[in-house]
This record gives sequence, C-alpha cells and structure tokens, in this order.
Amino acid sequence: MLTVILITALLASTLLLVCMATAEVPSGLARATFAVHCYDVGASALEGKPGVASDQRGWSGAREVDRVVYDPEAVSLDQLESWLKKTDTYIGTLKHSRPNEPKKETKQ
Repeated sequence: MLTVILITALLASTLLLVCMATAEVPSGLARATFAVHCYDVGASALEGKPGVASDQRGWSGAREVDRVVYDPEAVSLDQLESWLKKTDTYIGTLKHSRPNEPKKETKQ
C-alpha cells in the first residue's frame, strides 16, 4: 500500500513540474533553466537580483535545476549564469533557454 502511495505521489509531482515548466511566461519576460549542483544554493544566488521575477526549484531527469523567469531588458542570461557560477553550483544552461541565439554554421 505504501508503495502505491509513493508511486502516485511521484507521478503527481512529476506531472505538476511538467505543467509548471511549460506554463506561459508573461509578456516581456523570458525563462531559463539552469542545471545546478544544489537548487537551493542556486535560488539563494539569484534571490533579490535585479531582473529576476521568479525562481522555481525542481528536477530535470536526475539533475537539480532552477527554472528562472527574468526580464531580459534588465538582466542578461550571461549575468544570471555568472551569479550562479560565483556560488560554484552552476553546471550548465539548458538548451531551450537560448531560443533567439543564431545557429552556428557548420563547415562542410
């Protein structure tokens, strides 16, 4: 019985995280997802920083992540990464976080 409850709770929390991760971002704001060693440290590093609207802690597969909604007019993605790197928790920025970056051309 306990196993059924735990599996149900795990599935429900996963569904909730997926729904929250795909939720609409308010107009004028952007979303970035950072893989981190500890999402609590990442959230603390970004707390109160200019341009950061919200930080949602969670998981992406087996990685802890911070999903950040921010104002790209007030803070750059590079600056967000810099704040995380200063705390030694930053691992990487998930690919979808840079939707407007031009694709690199490959030489043939």
